[in-house]
Amino acid sequence: MTGKPPRFEFRCWPDAFDTHARRLESRLAFGDTEARTDIYLLAPGRTDLMPKLRGGTVLELKARLGARGLLERWHPVFSDPFPLAAPSLTLLAGLFPDIDTSACASPDCLREDLAGAADIRQVRKTRRKHMGNGLRAEITRAECDGRAHASLAFECEDADQLDGEIYALGLTGLANCNYGAALRDPALFGGIPA
Repeated sequence: MTGKPPRFEFRCWPDAFDTHARRLESRLAFGDTEARTDIYLLAPGRTDLMPKLRGGTVLELKARLGARGLLERWHPVFSDPFPLAAPSLTLLAGLFPDIDTSACASPDCLREDLAGAADIRQVRKTRRKHMGNGLRAEITRAECDGRAHASLAFECEDADQLDGEIYALGLTGLANCNYGAALRDPALFGGIPA
């Protein structure tokens, strides 16, 4: 278990991405570009839980606790390297009851076991991050299944602070669409393959 507190999150995929990204870069200082591939393990019918293999090696699980206006409130439940700890295996078994999670000794083994039980989506990300004053922001370009889109994302424990930032950037008219929703949305990453 992470011990990290819940946080409010907002991610949008604007058509006028470059304009919004420039506005964001003029307000906040961003670090160097980093690249990473995450593998999302989408459980059918479960939009409240988002498991992924961060960088393809560490299993993470986030739980959506609810919403406040445009913001979603997420709790980072665990972030475990392999082999997985018993509490993480128990949570994974609850999410995917048709697989033998006790045999998941590696990321590759987990992916093999989940084939057919989960929609497994590999997302290549190139992003720049800002962290300061309790706010985390990122400018990301993502590619999945040959489709590429760009997003702006924000995380903060303080909903009022995050609302203020979104308002100041002129993003209040955009939908909040987390990665799980974006991977299921045919307008973004093609939805769940048939």
